[in-house]
Amino acid sequence: MHPQPQVGEARLSDRPGQDQPVASARRPRRRALLVAAVLVPVLLAAAVITCLAGGFHDDGRFRAEPAACATLAPSVRLLGPAYVPQQDDRNNCDLLLPPGHPSYVPAPTITVSYYVATPRREDAPEAAAELLRRLTPGTRRLPGVGDEAYLRDRSVFLRVSNLVVGIVVFPRVVSTEEQVLAFAADLADRLRDN
Repeated sequence: MHPQPQVGEARLSDRPGQDQPVASARRPRRRALLVAAVLVPVLLAAAVITCLAGGFHDDGRFRAEPAACATLAPSVRLLGPAYVPQQDDRNNCDLLLPPGHPSYVPAPTITVSYYVATPRREDAPEAAAELLRRLTPGTRRLPGVGDEAYLRDRSVFLRVSNLVVGIVVFPRVVSTEEQVLAFAADLADRLRDN
């Protein structure tokens, strides 16, 4: 039995919503916990399946070395003299001075070499980065050239994804350091864009 209401009070049964069950404040929390308990294992399983299927592997952008001289031909103009490119049988590109140049010798002045790093742990760019760091102790880092680059004397060693590029400048001073750096940056941009 309900007590009699005081003056100005409504009876308990006359109050709006009193006959309806009160929603528990814990229900939304329980639902969230239930959804989390179901979703977390499903998402974890999906991540494991994706990883096993190779979804997180990064094999890099390069499957093979690009044609050495053809790749760098548009950038050669930045080196100053009109170098003559000659590709060797190992896909290196030797840059020789033209026979009429005052510093001409029948040997390369600059050699550009390429190496495509293949993954050991399904992470080719990191494998290339490790190789590049082993090749360049005691060098100066060059920010803004490729994904990573280093300078030793006037020679530049750089990486674009899983491709390592060595631009070796021989002791005969023909191109300035600024010209070699401009050449390296332009070549790295072209490799990145292709």
